[in-house]
Amino acid sequence: MTARYFDLRSTVLVVVGHGILAEENDRPLAYELKQAVNARTRGSEGRVAVVVTDVWLVNQELGEFFPAIAVGGPGVNGLTAEVYDDLPVVYTRDQQVFVQMAAEGKRAALWGMDEAGTREAVDVFVKNGLLERFLDLVWRRTV
Repeated sequence: MTARYFDLRSTVLVVVGHGILAEENDRPLAYELKQAVNARTRGSEGRVAVVVTDVWLVNQELGEFFPAIAVGGPGVNGLTAEVYDDLPVVYTRDQQVFVQMAAEGKRAALWGMDEAGTREAVDVFVKNGLLERFLDLVWRRTV
């Protein structure tokens, strides 16, 4: 088996929590988001999304340097809990659905107060151009 390497500048981590609720509810959404990212790579080698857990991210020496999108709220996703106080809210609905993303930087958090809210946050991120804005920030140095 050949070793696979992931570029810190162009590999986007889609991060889910490690608990049973996150695995059951958020991981399927994370794989949908991964497909959406991969569909936008424009054939560039090295540009890829990978789904990982928040525990994996914390335990990797270089984890903080990867661009990352957290899926799931701060109660179930350690990355969301780490960044949600600092990331600006770019979309919210009725204090139930949240999309957070820095204007500059490599972090985003997509979450809701329940499973339906998190799904809506992912849908808004993908369908309203926010994913493209995030990827433009991440991939601008490798264009």
